Amino acid sequence: MQLLSESIYDELELADTLVENAVGYFQLPFSMAPGITINSKRYPLIPLVIEETSVVAGLCKNILFINSHGTISASQYGGGFIGQIHFPDIKNQKSFERNILACKDHLISKANQNPCKSMLERGGGVKDITVRLISRTDGKTMGVIHVLVDTKDAMGANIINQTCEYLKPIVEVESGEKSLLCILSNYNTEKITKVEITLEGIDETLAKRIEEASLIAQFDPYRAVTHNKGIMNGMDAICLATGNDWRALEAGMHGFAARNGQYQGLSNWIANGKQLKGTLEGPINVGIVGGVTNIHPQAALALRCLKVESSTELAYVIGTIGLIQNFAALRALVTDGIAKGHMRLHLKNLLKQTDATAPEQEKALKLLEKIFDTKHYVSANDARNVLKELRS
Repeated sequence: MQLLSESIYDELELADTLVENAVGYFQLPFSMAPGITINSKRYPLIPLVIEETSVVAGLCKNILFINSHGTISASQYGGGFIGQIHFPDIKNQKSFERNILACKDHLISKANQNPCKSMLERGGGVKDITVRLISRTDGKTMGVIHVLVDTKDAMGANIINQTCEYLKPIVEVESGEKSLLCILSNYNTEKITKVEITLEGIDETLAKRIEEASLIAQFDPYRAVTHNKGIMNGMDAICLATGNDWRALEAGMHGFAARNGQYQGLSNWIANGKQLKGTLEGPINVGIVGGVTNIHPQAALALRCLKVESSTELAYVIGTIGLIQNFAALRALVTDGIAKGHMRLHLKNLLKQTDATAPEQEKALKLLEKIFDTKHYVSANDARNVLKELRS
């Protein structure tokens, strides 16, 4: 607990390792939620790093509800990460694709003997190379080479980028075309994680209302964005805690949400009498080795608390917490409304902005709750007025 309760370091050595021009640390709350069981395996504690009011409270409440009412299963299909070598203007489309595919085995072998050698020894490495041709609006054609790299339990951004840079001059010679850039893709459709929660003995009206609320996010992109933001509240919090790249996760999941040409909700809830089944899938690309996960002591602590044994298991936990957070939000929305769930913590924040003492805050909190029940909203002025009445 000392590691969590004190400042990370008095020295800036770690910060200088992570970023340029470090002048200090910006700390966020590190919380723990109750454990969950996925595919019959227990994950005892869920570490979360997030500052948003009521997210952890909502998660804890609904984790306990789900633990007592249902089961969680998860699976992953596909494998590897996509690296891209881009050719903005292909002169000869047919020969480009033909030449690259003809030397595919040679390219894979070269990559695995050089930049991916250590990855290959761990059972990973380059597994496949494919070619895409994309028509431009100006009549030209773009060419994209996809390099599929199995990075095992690492997220592997650096090794993917290095592999593509290594292959770039080789494919330029083989294709007779000129490449502009090489970079991994965070929209990784080659490895998709799917999580499913099945709840039994649910109130039929509640189940149906949650199904309808879920359906709204499939048709209305304005609602879908907020629907998915709630999902990412849970997913990002674990990513931050474990030292993973939450921006990459966000980009990939939002890209997946628009895969059908319209931005849609990432989750689906289906009611069947007293049964409610929720599913969530997407590219949850994370790692448990390499990068920040290896050098940040709190990230290492978070992984020890989770007791995950692979990046796949971590993806399962992240997806599950995202889906539970979604359930928590929908459950609140279709019953008491989202404001009531946020209210108590919001009122505490309002009172902290005043000079109220601890005893005054307790009394004022009860009065503000009564105001909320009557007006359905509370302002900073209400907090100041209540405090003034208590002191008069």
